[in-house]
Amino acid sequence: MATSTQKQNSAGKKATQSSSSARTGRRELLPLTVVLAELGDEHGPLARSTFDDWRARGVAPKVIKLPNGQLRIDRVDLNAWIDSRVQSPAA
Repeated sequence: MATSTQKQNSAGKKATQSSSSARTGRRELLPLTVVLAELGDEHGPLARSTFDDWRARGVAPKVIKLPNGQLRIDRVDLNAWIDSRVQSPAA
């Protein structure tokens, strides 16, 4: 059975690992399928055509296009894009 000190050390190691990867400049690049799933709802992922429309209008999150044509979205950019769409409740 783990003691509370062991649990704290384990939690501290996890926090250190995630923060150390952020300090090394390593990006978390998400495949478009993951992003569409996150932006979807209980009925399924966001339609690719909707995302493409958003890109054409310039309102989609920043996209990284790889040499093979695949799209990736940096987790930081996706979170910032979502945060920029938060609206205050109507007064």
